[in-house]
Amino acid sequence: MRVISCTSYYGTGSSAVTNLFSEFDNVCSLGEYEYRFLHDPDGIADLEYNVVENNNRHNTSDAIKRYIKFAATQKKLGYGGYDIFEDEFEKATNDFIDDITELKTKTWWNKDRLDRGKLFCFIDRVYSFTKRLFKGELKTEIRYSLLTDKEPAYYSAIDEETFLKAVRKYVDRLISFANKNKQPFVMVDQMVPPTNTKRFLRYFDDCCIIATERDPRDIYLLEKNEWKWGVLPIKDVKDYVEWFRITRKYSHPVDEDRSRVLRINFEDMIYKYDETKKLLCDFVGIDLSHHTSPKTQFDPARSIKNTNVSKRYPDCAEEIKYIESELKDYLYDFDAYTK
Repeated sequence: MRVISCTSYYGTGSSAVTNLFSEFDNVCSLGEYEYRFLHDPDGIADLEYNVVENNNRHNTSDAIKRYIKFAATQKKLGYGGYDIFEDEFEKATNDFIDDITELKTKTWWNKDRLDRGKLFCFIDRVYSFTKRLFKGELKTEIRYSLLTDKEPAYYSAIDEETFLKAVRKYVDRLISFANKNKQPFVMVDQMVPPTNTKRFLRYFDDCCIIATERDPRDIYLLEKNEWKWGVLPIKDVKDYVEWFRITRKYSHPVDEDRSRVLRINFEDMIYKYDETKKLLCDFVGIDLSHHTSPKTQFDPARSIKNTNVSKRYPDCAEEIKYIESELKDYLYDFDAYTK
């Protein structure tokens, strides 16, 4: 089973890749929901740092607890994407935690207090002071807490390969569960980031990454006038340009595995549809004969309406001129296809 994961920088059209591969009869697509538990803050990558790379006395336990909370939040408070795993997500997560934990016990430290907020910290310190006062222990180093013998703690000193083996088992279990028909390919949206791909490829037995880029003028105009998600700094075009540069700064490392990471322009999927489709299929190893439902999910005739949108917003001409002057290397040559 080969995992295909598209990835982007926000608004750069990775869903086009998801939709295209959803048209193949040998691909299980998990839809457009973004399964980012490997790379989001407090996700698997952060966990690896604290379990393997910086195994300090409190780091590992705190990081494991943060991941448990993060995973629960994704399932309970997310947009429903994790429902595809049913109860298997909780079971797999619990087993994964067991796999990377060498000692589970009950201890606490000050951050456990802080994680519960100011009110709990105040109550717990009053509790500790009151107990020490009545026991005549104010001059001692003894500390009491409502968390004593109740707060779970996780300790581990496993090596990198043991951790990676546990992650691969975890990821494979979830994807295999969602792949009900046992297709040879599974399409997953945003399971990896567009940066540091070398690190994230280690979390899979077999994975191909397709990263999409998009003309910065269209991203700016669509966010400002249509999407309005509030993700991008579009109040000041100079801030937007700087944001764009920062988020792309480390996107193309020299040691990136080009056999497993493909970077394309979203616009090429529209203006060079057949050529780009073949490129994608050759990259992931799918024969074009399996494209049995073409243009039912991704239709370039529809998507073209969201490209070269400057003409729709003449009042933004000065802003677009600034983007063009500052981000020349990222501009798509629309004139080559629209004349």
